[in-house]
Amino acid sequence: MLNTGQKHRSFLVRSKWLFPVSCRPLENAWIRVERGDVTGFGVWPPRKDTGIEVIDQGNTIITPGFINAHSHLEFSSCQKPFDTTGGLHEWIREVVSWKRSQYTPSTTAHKKITDAIVSGINESAACGVVALGEIATSDIAYNEISGRLRLRVFQEVLGLNQSTANSLPSRVVSNLRSLQRLSRANVAVGLSPHAPYSTQWHIGRAALAAVKCNLDCFRRRARHNTCVTPLAMHLAESKFEEEFLIKQTGPFRELFNELDIWPEATPKLATTADWISLLAKSGRGLIIHGTYLADNPQAMARLKCHRHTLALVICPRTTRALSGSLPPLQELKKPGVRICLGTDGRGSNPDLSIRAEAACLIDAGLATPQEALAMITANGAWALGFEDRTGLIASGRPADFVILKPTGTPKTLVKAAAAIFESTTEVVSTFRGGQPIR
Repeated sequence: MLNTGQKHRSFLVRSKWLFPVSCRPLENAWIRVERGDVTGFGVWPPRKDTGIEVIDQGNTIITPGFINAHSHLEFSSCQKPFDTTGGLHEWIREVVSWKRSQYTPSTTAHKKITDAIVSGINESAACGVVALGEIATSDIAYNEISGRLRLRVFQEVLGLNQSTANSLPSRVVSNLRSLQRLSRANVAVGLSPHAPYSTQWHIGRAALAAVKCNLDCFRRRARHNTCVTPLAMHLAESKFEEEFLIKQTGPFRELFNELDIWPEATPKLATTADWISLLAKSGRGLIIHGTYLADNPQAMARLKCHRHTLALVICPRTTRALSGSLPPLQELKKPGVRICLGTDGRGSNPDLSIRAEAACLIDAGLATPQEALAMITANGAWALGFEDRTGLIASGRPADFVILKPTGTPKTLVKAAAAIFESTTEVVSTFRGGQPIR
């Protein structure tokens, strides 16, 4: 780990390769950091001697800090993923069973979840991550534990029991209040209607109203930075999902009957296409997974229509584990929506390495290394509403970057880009705002 000492220390780092993402990659490069911001970069040597310390990192690669756009950190205590061989509905049964066994009594549950989240934040920083989209299912004080990373905390809302727009489930009301508390504590927030099979339509509309209200409050007190309060939702995760939404039959109905969560009154559900339009109305919507979106022409048409306000977050290793194949990336690219990556959580993944997610796509020939780098930097930053703070290396922006050390010496741009995602490449240091967090 590169240690630069005191806060806001000025320094210049020299490396073999620099991938700013904001412009073309540079060989034999340098980057200057002053008061937490990037104040210059280029090909060695700098044109003028500023007199600040030079830290020569030798045969290394510098990129923007990585963005994990979707994670469930509460599962970070899991030693291995739950069994995924039965598909999503069987995996959900495993998750529910685990939660019911882990999280009682509530005081113990709160500490366990907090400890798991802290563990996940530390692991993410060690993997080169500087910003993360977190799905929050409990009332955790993220403002007290998020210091290492830039977090966007999406409070989850869901419910199938009979309710109305004027009489929301108590858990939904509680999570809407948590959103307000975290926002007042200067935590970047959002809401996550969990999935179309678990969330009634009027709850989604209430979530949209809540994020718009929070956005209005944020605009009144913010003097700079992008003003967004995004909505995120798991969509098109299972081949059985659309059948359930239309007919309320199939494996999901059987699962909910078994778990005793299917209500007497038929819940008011909505189609995937309708949910896409609702997410877009928030001004920044995240579609999580989208494994079977390409099989739904109406959903794909809505995705194309709203491509300027939506991002698609795919989690390759989780998708492969649950569906048996990687996301159909070439089809998902066609609507022109931004695509970024997430790790999901240790409930479906062996670790929180966003580079490993990208490597899955590269190894399968679905993306080039430079395309994958954009997915885990600039695209992910935009999805989380952090595009003015991170995701790029550029003068005047916060110094969020990662230093990587490959095993060999990449002598060409193509080999250097590939080395970023090789499993043998080591994360030397992760910087957020000019300070090492790993």
